Amino acid sequence: MAMFAKLASAIMNDVVSGLRGYHHNMSMSIEQLEDEIVEERLQVIKEYSLKGILPIRDLVLAINCIDVDCKDLDRCKCSSYTGRPIAHFEIPQVVNDYGDIAIDYIGSTDRQFPFVFYTSSYVWNYYHKYRKRGKQKPFVFIDTTPNENGMYDCFLFNAPMMKQISIVAVFKDPRQLENYGCCSDLADHNFSFIDNEVKRRLIEKKVRYYR
Repeated sequence: MAMFAKLASAIMNDVVSGLRGYHHNMSMSIEQLEDEIVEERLQVIKEYSLKGILPIRDLVLAINCIDVDCKDLDRCKCSSYTGRPIAHFEIPQVVNDYGDIAIDYIGSTDRQFPFVFYTSSYVWNYYHKYRKRGKQKPFVFIDTTPNENGMYDCFLFNAPMMKQISIVAVFKDPRQLENYGCCSDLADHNFSFIDNEVKRRLIEKKVRYYR
């Protein structure tokens, strides 16, 4: 079962039960509910973050099989620039409201070698250049502007032999993890009270709307 499908089914069953005798022709699908779950989840996460009670450890998910390919930093098909291809990989969009803590780990697949990462081109270009230590160690620049696939482009430096990397982070839409082979059998994500809150809110909204 796809991620969120189980939660969507539970919401739909509760809504149908709550509306028994009120409504017979509801235009509601599992796919629609999954989209609404993602939107409501981000809203709940934001609210709890502002209250300072967000359980980051309950929200992180891991991808341990991200393939590394090559891509130009330019990435513009209409440009005459022909730069040197750089080690590159894609990751699902990350919840950026929490800064660097949204990414718990990015590095080798055995989780033994974490990489320094930057989400600001300014910090990458200037701060890293003047680092006194670890300047030659692997590091990653994450472009937080979604690409044509709705993913983030990541560029890996000082790791020419790396074939795959691993990331543990809080993702905006966990369904994007289904694009990776090692996550294809991920039926349940890291459930927390956030999911129960999302379920409660959506059931209330749906029952109120259809009544």
